Amino acid sequence: MSTEILLQMARARMSSSEIKTREEVRELVEALAALPPPLLPETPGQEQVAAVIEQLEHEFTVRLGPAHTLTGEGHKPWLDARRHEISFNYWRRYKQLLQVHHGFPKQVVDGIDDISDKILDLAGDPVQEGTWSRRGLVVGHVQSGKTANYTGLINKAADAGYKLIILIAGIHSNLRSQTQERIDEGFVGRDSDQLLGRNTNATWLGVGNINQSFSAVAFTSRAYDFTRPRADGLGIPIGSLSQPAIFVIKKNKSILTNLIDWLRSTSSAGDVLTMPILVIDDEADNASINTSKDPTLPNTINGLIRKLLASSTRNTYIGYTATPFANIFVDPENDDELHKEDLFPRDFIVGLDAPSNYVGAADYFLDEDGPGDNLSVLLEDAHDWLPVNHKMHVQVDWLPESLEDAINCFLISKAIRILRGQGAKHHSMLVNVSRFTGVQGQVASLIRMRIQALAMAVENRHKLSPEQALRDPLMKSIHARWQEHYDGSEAKEGWADIQGALHQAASGVQVAEVNARSGPSALDYRRYNGVGLSVIAVGGNSLSRGFTLEGLTVSYFLRNTQMYDTLLQMGRWFGYRDGYKDLCRLFISPEAFDWYAYIASASEELRSEIAKMERYGLRPIDFGLAVRSHPGSLIVTARNKMRTAQQMVRKVGLAARLVESSLVVANKETAALNWERTESFVKKLVGSHLPREPLKEDTNPRASMIFREVPQEQVLEFVGGFALPPGNPEMAASPIINYSEKRDFQNWDVLVASSTRADESQTLDIEGLRIGLQTRAATPRGTGGHTALSVSKNKRRVASRGHEVAGLTRAQRESVESAWRAEKGEASIPDYKYREVRERPLLMVHFLDMRVQHPNSEEKIERHAAYGISFPGLREGQTEEKVTYTANLIAFRELYGDADAEGDEDDDKDWD
Repeated sequence: MSTEILLQMARARMSSSEIKTREEVRELVEALAALPPPLLPETPGQEQVAAVIEQLEHEFTVRLGPAHTLTGEGHKPWLDARRHEISFNYWRRYKQLLQVHHGFPKQVVDGIDDISDKILDLAGDPVQEGTWSRRGLVVGHVQSGKTANYTGLINKAADAGYKLIILIAGIHSNLRSQTQERIDEGFVGRDSDQLLGRNTNATWLGVGNINQSFSAVAFTSRAYDFTRPRADGLGIPIGSLSQPAIFVIKKNKSILTNLIDWLRSTSSAGDVLTMPILVIDDEADNASINTSKDPTLPNTINGLIRKLLASSTRNTYIGYTATPFANIFVDPENDDELHKEDLFPRDFIVGLDAPSNYVGAADYFLDEDGPGDNLSVLLEDAHDWLPVNHKMHVQVDWLPESLEDAINCFLISKAIRILRGQGAKHHSMLVNVSRFTGVQGQVASLIRMRIQALAMAVENRHKLSPEQALRDPLMKSIHARWQEHYDGSEAKEGWADIQGALHQAASGVQVAEVNARSGPSALDYRRYNGVGLSVIAVGGNSLSRGFTLEGLTVSYFLRNTQMYDTLLQMGRWFGYRDGYKDLCRLFISPEAFDWYAYIASASEELRSEIAKMERYGLRPIDFGLAVRSHPGSLIVTARNKMRTAQQMVRKVGLAARLVESSLVVANKETAALNWERTESFVKKLVGSHLPREPLKEDTNPRASMIFREVPQEQVLEFVGGFALPPGNPEMAASPIINYSEKRDFQNWDVLVASSTRADESQTLDIEGLRIGLQTRAATPRGTGGHTALSVSKNKRRVASRGHEVAGLTRAQRESVESAWRAEKGEASIPDYKYREVRERPLLMVHFLDMRVQHPNSEEKIERHAAYGISFPGLREGQTEEKVTYTANLIAFRELYGDADAEGDEDDDKDWD
């Protein structure tokens, strides 16, 4: 306890002083540790003081990057002009809660302060009279702190004069309940369950323990969503609120309808309120989007949110999402209709950066040679246990070895966290293998039996010598996983100490189902504050959107979908893992891993688009159209339309985009023709007098070779003659040729990619140019004859990181790299940054040794050619030339299957 008290005292001092160096942090902690009782109840030991210093030094180094903003026309800033008359009492106590009690680094809290100011200023001024409405969107990262951001915004909005705040917290009850709990702690300051029970002595929580002189009115609670009888029972007239009122509601037809009717019934001005309403839509890309083809007849939830906003003459809508590929930018078909979409963020879009200690997609997926940072573990046995496309009533009678391994890692990581002084922290494991609640129940039951067996084995043997303990097969299995995953890694703890801590780690583990039938109380972390909840959460989509698993360390994930937004939102393993990032493991199918690797790069590229557009002074509509015209949006649109359409026609722009033949034909004769055409193309390049040089000044005899000033006609002839399967929509030759001719590039750079690790048997010799074949794992796609092979499985990437630097001058490379390091502080440059300075398009040619794993057969080695094109960005004064793509959705459906069904079995479908 003395450690926690010392930590909070030091944070409080740091929040009110100008600590500038690590040495000053150390001096402050040592001075506080020397305080006599009762100023410090217990005198901490040297190890406790060192632990506090280490934690604060870490917090001291965390940074939050700037937010980037696109604004619509006609906005007039108002916040600075009114700042002198706003007390910001709600914000001040929330700020103290974040920094002192939750340990948010001061620089991060200051960043939230600045960003929430910016968002509030872009929202409507609550004291402005008349009729007005504002529409905005905040784009963050999955599990990156969006809740802290909008809770800060809510507090400041209340300070500025918003009296009615409605937070729409997703489509699942457990997410709504968890969000309510955070609002209770960060804004209301009291237990909402007790408040709705009309308990005048309701328990003070969070900000309420900091300052009890004011509060907020809660019309919903952790246990109860909005109902008219409960709202009436509070006896608090909406029209004469002395304190701001907060509603945390589920995205549900009946709840939204009842709330709208009740609000209008409280108005004395003809069914319309005159007080300003702030509506925050968390997970704004899910169910809120108007997918109706007729904009005058919006789908149910979209129409109800519009109706809710229209309940007041003064209203602001702000959507929060982590997925820039959200459908809000994909529909409707006609660009002009995007302007008319009532929830489209016409007034502003704010792109949030994640703090520097955020563990995101790059940490798990963006390693070209395999799983990132050793945090990901590829599953090889799960398909035989539970196929991805299983039926609702499938029987699950056993656990695969990989899931048993994951459970062992969960216990080992808990033991190590105990040894690191984190035993009282929450510790969670995610198991997401099925969307059906019945299957989830079977899996949870089997995991409980496994945990019981492990706990018994550990209890009986943890005090024995390692030699004696490891005679037990279960103890031996735990030890084997420690050797495989943690021995020799960053973890410094030895087996003898870990074995001793395993009893505490295993004895308190709970297994919880989290789905529609389990109710919102299945995971109640608050009850275990101070002691820590150790839990294995088994669920499906209820765990896939917005819900936070505290202290998530090990994840076991089999779900699969090609929808960018759905797949990213399933990534509950993203977030903050201070002090135990090295212990985290994600057990994931190779197929899902490859999809994540692709969309992580594509989404990061789109997020950076906001910053670039901010520099050019562009508007939200420009970003919406840019996302819709991104080649990757072809996949999103195709998945949406596959059930009903046979073809899809879209206009797409290719400036600063990469397109690659991530699918190649499986037919041997056609593949051989592609190989011959590619060899012939390279032979002409080698025999020409075109300037050439190795990539990155490489002296290896198998170095990749760049050919410069290749005539466009020669390149487009190659592209037009290369045969590709129809399920590769972004690679259709006709629009690529049309686009290139419209931009009139004249000359291209061509990279003949080569592997320097290839041996002689994997080396081509084309007129003296030695080309090392690149090794790729491939997956057959399609039914029957397997019409296509997916290069790099499902990563939808052919080129390796660094290939797109080809053709740039040293000055261009250095300008990109220095700007990236200055902005991000990272050495690894994403390829899309190079496209922004490219002057000529780059054709990348690949000769591949593909290891094809056919179902129920041995792996086969097949040779295939592939290619990709990196198009340059637009220069000042240039406008994008969009070209028309027509995709065969029947072929796409055959290759990729139908879109993954949304929602858990028995889930409430009221939001459809």
